[in-house]
Amino acid sequence: MKPRRSRWMARAAGAAAALAGACALGATPIPNGNWSFVFTDAKGHPDRPIRVYTYRPRSCDTKCPIQFVIAGVHRDASHYRDDWSLLADRYRLLIVAPEFSQKDWPGAAEYNLGGVEGQPDRDKWTYAAIEHLFDEVRDGQKGYAIFGHSAGGQFVQRMFLLMPDSRATLAMAANPGWYLMPEWRKDKAADSYPYSLAGSPVGEAALREALQKRFVLLLGEKDTDPEAKNLNESAGAKRQGEGRLDRGENFFKAATAAAQELGVKFGWELEEAPDTAHNAAAMSKFAAEAVYGKK
Repeated sequence: MKPRRSRWMARAAGAAAALAGACALGATPIPNGNWSFVFTDAKGHPDRPIRVYTYRPRSCDTKCPIQFVIAGVHRDASHYRDDWSLLADRYRLLIVAPEFSQKDWPGAAEYNLGGVEGQPDRDKWTYAAIEHLFDEVRDGQKGYAIFGHSAGGQFVQRMFLLMPDSRATLAMAANPGWYLMPEWRKDKAADSYPYSLAGSPVGEAALREALQKRFVLLLGEKDTDPEAKNLNESAGAKRQGEGRLDRGENFFKAATAAAQELGVKFGWELEEAPDTAHNAAAMSKFAAEAVYGKK
């Protein structure tokens, strides 16, 4: 009986391994070149279809990292995909750029701020759609990188702090207009959520985790106009700084101080693009060179 049992156990182990391997493969394989498809997020909002723009270099196999790209206020995901195409060829990246339409994700509340407020189900947060989409397109990768500029940079920065348990192994936020500051204590926060973690769905434990992961803040040295178009001019945002550069530097200083206070290893980086203002294409190139060009 023992040999028979051993054979059964071996077959069961083999089936489990096959199942685990299958689970690492997405339902929608991405072909070479430019492509797009419509993703239905069954775990999140199945009634809100997401058009997804992709680019796969011919040299990319299953070892190529998945690089999500999050568009700015105009939600022009196809343009952002195109900005990253040559970079994808150079650094062997698989580009995935989801388009969150104004119709289905109206305003900053549903996009930049992720539809978090008043929504206890994390799978319904806009940020969670990235996790669900990753499961749809991955072909062996265990994690992914994510980049966003302007409103997309704010999307990435907030997602990183509110969902530190995501499978993003690298997050890059370029020129956000204002921030979710890394202060979770109501008595010490200058402003509560959505200007800081105070009053947010997460607290100290999530911040500890986020501070130790790899996050790269990218700022244009000339993105300094305090009256720039689409810049949040609320009192809470102005307390973070005058322009985007000022606010970004203050945010990074606050995160550095939080890591020291909490006694955790700080995994973040700050990169400033010389002679660059609020330019998505320029910041995309700068981000790729700063992160992937160092290898």
